[in-house]
Amino acid sequence: MESKQDLAQKAPKKSGFKMPDIYIILGIFILFMAVLTYIVPSGQYDRQVVETAHGVQNLVVANTYHAVPANPSGWLDIITAIPYGFERAAGIVVLTFMVGACMGLIKRAGLIDLGVQRLSQAVGSSEYLVAPVLMLVLSLLAAFIGVPELSLAYLPVFLPLFYRLGYDGMTATAVALLSPCMGFTFGITIPGSVGMGQQIAQITMFSGSGMRAIVLAIVIVVTIAYVMLYAARVKKDPTKSLTYDTDQELKAEIAAEEAEKTGGKALTFTKRQVYAGVSCLIMFPVAVYLILSMNLGFEAIGGLFLAIGIIAAIIAGKSAQQICDDINAGMRDLMVGALLCGVASAIAVVMDKGVITDTIVYWLEQLLATTPPALSAIAIFWEQAIFNALIPGATALTILTMPILSPLGSLLDVSQQAIVSANAWGGQLTDIFFPTSGFFIATLVIAKVEFTKWIRFYTPLMLILGAICCVALYLMQQFGLNF
Repeated sequence: MESKQDLAQKAPKKSGFKMPDIYIILGIFILFMAVLTYIVPSGQYDRQVVETAHGVQNLVVANTYHAVPANPSGWLDIITAIPYGFERAAGIVVLTFMVGACMGLIKRAGLIDLGVQRLSQAVGSSEYLVAPVLMLVLSLLAAFIGVPELSLAYLPVFLPLFYRLGYDGMTATAVALLSPCMGFTFGITIPGSVGMGQQIAQITMFSGSGMRAIVLAIVIVVTIAYVMLYAARVKKDPTKSLTYDTDQELKAEIAAEEAEKTGGKALTFTKRQVYAGVSCLIMFPVAVYLILSMNLGFEAIGGLFLAIGIIAAIIAGKSAQQICDDINAGMRDLMVGALLCGVASAIAVVMDKGVITDTIVYWLEQLLATTPPALSAIAIFWEQAIFNALIPGATALTILTMPILSPLGSLLDVSQQAIVSANAWGGQLTDIFFPTSGFFIATLVIAKVEFTKWIRFYTPLMLILGAICCVALYLMQQFGLNF
């Protein structure tokens, strides 16, 4: 008698609307912004160079918005937007390639297979604990170091692991994306959003951590529960998976790779591979410590990943030529993801060249000025969540909007701590919703998860978390809960 899973695999694929390639979506965004440069009046705020704890920053000066001559996008601006986008996103593009090189070295040294095998043996019949434990650890890690882009490194490890445990690609993608992103969004010591925001608002650095820690704990619990409900449903009936079709392709690819390595026999590992695996368990925490203690940028983090991969490959017994081949192969694996980071940044390039970014910020400022004080922090939260589509990235959004939101909050009698939290939470909650976020799209590409399917999965959770944020911000504003 055939099982439900066998019957599902034989079922014909459904036909219907196919989502356009992500390049097409981003191209439409670029053209749309180019059109807006003919409609939205050009304007700018004055800026001043300020020495901050995070280096020299060019901050907006509040109440200095003024009209400037229009500069609508011409054909040359449009066709150069993507090259300039790569220049703007150079750091994340480099990080993506370096992560690809590192994971290529580790994967082709057999260390991912080794880790998956040992972890599968360790959990035994308690495989349902794997996702919650990983999400808890990675969320807390990101709450302090604030590097959501590490989802690019996690996913290649999680895909074979969750397939082996009977889950699907969406579960692996959710664990890889949501864990660092929720920790980053609701983090306690995130320099780019919380630290920079509090410095601009002139309040004690990383103050109000108690309230943010409570919100972070609630968010982690809710996110884990949401993912596990979906995962349990898929494990019970694989046809309920949002990524059922692409999972079959990825599982076949992984199975073919394993068959090529082992000739159909069980995987076995040499002592050198085991030593290399142990070295990775030591080196990755050291890298995290360095990222946290030295506030490293994308380029330095990328260099750390590449060094870890090379050292592990040498310990595993790889030759110099094999290491070079594996680096090339790993970079090829993430090439599309790296390219998408640059293409996504082209949207902001078009807005800046058309001098309409500050105008949109000014309009939002005028809109917020009419909001009742009790709801102002909530309005700022949703405004930042939407504006993140145009200016993705915690630091860029904070530098542009906080110098305006902070004095506006003083005029409206809104708690500065609530404004900082609204900026951090709202500004990053949609990092994994809008296709303008390069690392997010790159992660989906690795897992072959369609953008629309992710939106279908993530939107309910995003709205739930948004409601939690609104309640927290209301309490912070009305009752002064800013401990």
